[in-house]
Amino acid sequence: PRRAKAACYIYKKERREVKDYYLIIMRGITVKKRLALPMISILLAGMLSACSNNQEASSEKGKSAEINSEGFPIVDEKVTLSMFGPNVGRAKWEDMKYFKMMEKKTNIHFEFDTPPNDSFETQKNLLFASNELPDLFYGASLTNSEIIKYSEQELLVPLDDLIEKYAPNIQAMFKEYPDVKKSITALDGHIYALPTVDRTLQWNIHPMWYNGSFLKALNVKELPKTSDELYDLLVRIKTEDPNGNGKQDEIPLTAAEMWDINQWFMGFFGVVSIGVGTYDGKVKYGAAQPGFKNYLEYMNKLYKEELLDNEVFSQSWDQKGAKGKANRVGLFANWAPGDFLGMPNGTTNPMMQPVTGKGADKPVIAISPGQSVGQFAITNVNKNPEASMRWVDYSYSKEGNEFLSILDEGDIWEWADKDKNLRRQIPREDGTSIEDYKGTLTPNYGINVPTWAHLDSPIVYEGNEYDPFVVAETKNKIKPVGQVAMPQVFLTPEELKEVAAINADLEAYVEQMEAKFITGQEPISKWGEYIKTIDKMGVDKLVKIYQKAYDRYKKEK
Repeated sequence: PRRAKAACYIYKKERREVKDYYLIIMRGITVKKRLALPMISILLAGMLSACSNNQEASSEKGKSAEINSEGFPIVDEKVTLSMFGPNVGRAKWEDMKYFKMMEKKTNIHFEFDTPPNDSFETQKNLLFASNELPDLFYGASLTNSEIIKYSEQELLVPLDDLIEKYAPNIQAMFKEYPDVKKSITALDGHIYALPTVDRTLQWNIHPMWYNGSFLKALNVKELPKTSDELYDLLVRIKTEDPNGNGKQDEIPLTAAEMWDINQWFMGFFGVVSIGVGTYDGKVKYGAAQPGFKNYLEYMNKLYKEELLDNEVFSQSWDQKGAKGKANRVGLFANWAPGDFLGMPNGTTNPMMQPVTGKGADKPVIAISPGQSVGQFAITNVNKNPEASMRWVDYSYSKEGNEFLSILDEGDIWEWADKDKNLRRQIPREDGTSIEDYKGTLTPNYGINVPTWAHLDSPIVYEGNEYDPFVVAETKNKIKPVGQVAMPQVFLTPEELKEVAAINADLEAYVEQMEAKFITGQEPISKWGEYIKTIDKMGVDKLVKIYQKAYDRYKKEK
């Protein structure tokens, strides 16, 4: 269907001959080679007729409407808009309570195009290629490079005036977090897409957790604070049978691929990112720093002594998880420790205390800037951008964020004590988890959506010790050494091309050499050769490009 849409577009714009449509469609559809030409002609004739009909239907739908500047409904006469976003598979967006209730509230109806999340990027690229655009992109995670590319082609419209006139909640967010506005403003001074903003935990990667039962069995009173102390604890986990089954089957540290844990361990040696990052105002390439060499030496030591799972480069996420549920793992990365260990999330499995390694004055842990760019954009085919902006602005209010996040009382929660803003979750009689059920009611499940989580009105559940525990662990352990590796800077089209050309080979080579140095396939004595190779690949040029972009970012108001 998307190839047919692309052919429609070319037909309407360039009036190509029938054989050209055939070539366009055949790129995406498998057809027997001996399909008769008359059959092709019949198919194409039908497709071109559909093109004409779709064009007429589209022109009828896209009527501009008078909007109300405040309150609800947004429009008195119903408006229909098209929305494109990723579906995680829990329910069709048109069946979700969130969109049904928003239609009743706003009088704006949506026609949805929601391909599966795992093929979403491909489908998004096809949409832009065919120029068959929706009115809105929602939860689409448009990158800064995509925003630049498609705004230059005038496929995305500037949002600045719309925000100023119709989005008081977004304006309030900009006032509270000026860096948000700064980071989503393109080099031409315009905003083309809105972010998700959540400053609660700001995890950039999975947190690392200790198996609390292992610590108890080993009588650990204080967590390691240096890389040497951590090494000693991992040795004890391997040799002292903390799971108590009489076997030496414990795995002190596991991961599924090194990126699962390397941000933490690099950070122990002062490296904030394997790629470009800022160090006292200067951009450097992490994998070229002395601290990265120290990190490799340390991880090689753990690997040789089987303190680091030797299946780290080959095992799947499911295989890693099975080891956790078998109570064999002492230290691991995961969103929540209980989920990994096959137990309820509570307060018994502490978050790892970042340790200080060789050559570092203190550790540094990469944290998220607390926002995800490109989650809402309006295209040039949208005849009602004002109504669209008013619609999404509601999601940035406290009320709108709560409704998008947890819906109404009685859906997944009920009041335990309204005066104290304390809720309780409503168990599902069918055994479905509350989170999975939530995914059938709102798009705010498994993807980033355009909204602002207000810190002054957190959602708190009765009897939930885990959430405040995680907040406290993050505050005490990560935030004191947390740093955003690189602000979300915009690059010029020329810079983007240069960066893409350099990274095409550089990133793969660095990842390959990281694995070889850790496993001992390459001795660390070849570090000098490694540095010469990445120099030839253009790492210095890459750093200069990002330094220039970072300097531009710092000068912006």
